[in-house]
Parts: sequence; C-alpha cells; structure tokens
Amino acid sequence: MRIPPLYKRTTFQRFLAGLFIGVLCGWFFFLFQYGQLYNQLMIQLSEQRSTITSLEARIAELNSEQTKLNEENKRKLTIQTIEIELNNARRLRLNQLTQLELRTQIMEELQHLEREDIESVANMKDLLIQALENKVFKVDDNEFQVDVQGLYLFTTLRIEVAIKPASN
Repeated sequence: MRIPPLYKRTTFQRFLAGLFIGVLCGWFFFLFQYGQLYNQLMIQLSEQRSTITSLEARIAELNSEQTKLNEENKRKLTIQTIEIELNNARRLRLNQLTQLELRTQIMEELQHLEREDIESVANMKDLLIQALENKVFKVDDNEFQVDVQGLYLFTTLRIEVAIKPASN
C-alpha cells in the first residue's frame, strides 16, 4: 500500500500555502492585539502607581498635620466646667440650702479658672488648694472652712472637699 503523492497536486499546495499564510496572519494579529492590550495595561498601571504615591504622600502630610493639631489642642485644652463634691455634708447634717450656698461660694472663688489652660491651672494647683483651705465661708450665722481631699483636672475641674466648722 502506497500513500498517494498529494504534494504534487496544485489544489493541495494552495491549501497548504493558504493555511500557512493564515497561521502567520493570525499570529501577527494576535501579537499586535496582545501588544496593544499590554501597552494599555502598562499605561494604566503606571498611572495608578503615580496616583498611589501621590495619595500616600498626601496621607502622610495630613497625618503629620493632624498630629501637630492634636498636640497643639492637648496643650491648649481649657477647663470648661467646675464640679464641687462635698464629702462629709451628711455627717455634719447640713441641709440642702446650706450645701448649695457653700457650693455657690466655692464656685465664686474658682470662677476665674473657667476657660483657663489646664496646664496653667495644674502649675498653680497648690496655690489654689491653699486659697480654698484658708478661706472662711459664711452661711447664715455659721462659718465653715474646707479641706481639699481631691483635685482632678481635665476639661472638667472636679474638687472633692471636706467641710469643717471654722476655728476662731
């Protein structure tokens, strides 16, 4: 059995030549399309990288600004409110009106501290405590002194005092 010599036929030669030319054209078309797509992807990737680096730089800048502002605000925190707690008012059996009057007088003594920097108040807290302890508060016919037991500083100045009758 013998294989027929197809390579001698012109139709078969045209078919093989067309197949070869088609494969070459297809391969060049594929390389062209792949090159175009790859080029577009590379351009997009480089744009995204430049955007990422600029955004990272902006984030770092904003973070540094935010930390500076936070540090500045910490330094500039002020006292907003003043709270006074009378520890031994029940033991002395003081009525509500007397307690209110004592709180009011102590608040008047400390009123100048509102809107002050916490740092400046902290620096003069010993002077503040001595001023409160040395003052005699008069309520009706009674005189009282206070003993500062606790002083807490933040945006709210909280003072815990013990009341004692004034010694003449």
